[in-house]
Amino acid sequence: MVDHPNLSNAGLQIAVRTGAGFALLLLAACGGGKEESGRPGGRRGGMQTVAAMAVPMENYAPTLVALGTVTPRQSVAVRPRADGEIVSIGFNEGDFVREGQVLFQLDSRQAQASVQQAEAEVKGAVAAERRARLDFERAEALVSKGFISTAIRDERRAAAYSALSQIETTKAQLRQVQVLLSFLTVRAPISGRTGELGLRRGANVRQGDAALVTINQLSPIHVRFLVPASDIAAARAVLRQGGGRVVAKTEVGGKVLATGKLVFLDNNVDPGNGGVTARAEFANADDGLWPGSIVNVEFPLAAPTPHLAVPEGAVQTGRDAPFVWAIRKGGGKPAGDAANAGSAPPGVGRGGATVQMRDVVVAGRLGGKVYLESGVKAGEQVVVDALAKLKDGDTVRVKPAGDAQMAVRPGDEARTLPAGAAG
Repeated sequence: MVDHPNLSNAGLQIAVRTGAGFALLLLAACGGGKEESGRPGGRRGGMQTVAAMAVPMENYAPTLVALGTVTPRQSVAVRPRADGEIVSIGFNEGDFVREGQVLFQLDSRQAQASVQQAEAEVKGAVAAERRARLDFERAEALVSKGFISTAIRDERRAAAYSALSQIETTKAQLRQVQVLLSFLTVRAPISGRTGELGLRRGANVRQGDAALVTINQLSPIHVRFLVPASDIAAARAVLRQGGGRVVAKTEVGGKVLATGKLVFLDNNVDPGNGGVTARAEFANADDGLWPGSIVNVEFPLAAPTPHLAVPEGAVQTGRDAPFVWAIRKGGGKPAGDAANAGSAPPGVGRGGATVQMRDVVVAGRLGGKVYLESGVKAGEQVVVDALAKLKDGDTVRVKPAGDAQMAVRPGDEARTLPAGAAG
């Protein structure tokens, strides 16, 4: 301090404080480094801990996964076919009704009177025909004796035929009013579930008015979905063989709602999306599928065959091809782990293990798993940490897949680890 006469007391204080702050920063950095080394999934003594599993063989079939819309097999809007007042309703909204069941009864008094009048006219026509026929028979007997002319006989014959045709006319009129009377009793055209009532008791309806109620057939029921152009040939082959097996699942959770079969493929490719509309049929005995709802459809396009199965997190995307990190056992004891080596379970965390990048051929994805054609062998261990930061040849510590944690990257301190994770 004596050698620097220009350095003031204030400057000395700033220098001392700055030096102390720098020392504190160094200590904090050292402390942070120790904390990072103990973080789950991070590097420990220069080695990263990863979760791995042995690759099993599982049956897998190329499967079309698509969104489908539930549609009723039949949907009928029940409309009035005659004019009248609604005097009774034979069901409640939302009821299941059977074909032929009475739904609505319209005021039928006028129609019944018309039927009675037509029945009376038929009876009068029958009596007139009988009288005309008897007149003709008498004329036929008298003309042979010369009491009447043939002209009179011909007139009596024509009158008898006219009376006969009048019977047919009145019977047709009777059938017409009977049909009109039947229209006043509205019956269910199909079996199904009723919707909301369009008109209530006491309303006056006219022929062709708005729907009284809509009936949807729910059993069996259909699900419509799109088959991409690349899968049309396979879908047609499945349809020719009986329709295969189509599974409908919930959008959230993947719960199986129903199992059915393919029953229809449209005869035209949609130019907008390049696909073909397909329809699957489900028995739906428990009403698990409801019209208008959206479901996930899984439709196997071929018979299942054995494939290598790994979790989605095990397959990563490379520049040239998807790849996995395969575990190669061997080497010495991990550096800096002498204190922990004795506490690790047999075969886990002992000895050196390195990772090797393996390009794989993906056959398909289904249910959170990736099915591989080649790249690894059954029984080989692969890393299943989706966020593991690895390089080819890195030495790693292997943990069972059940206890796997995602690798922690810088800036990921806020990431929530699974409950029960090792600290």
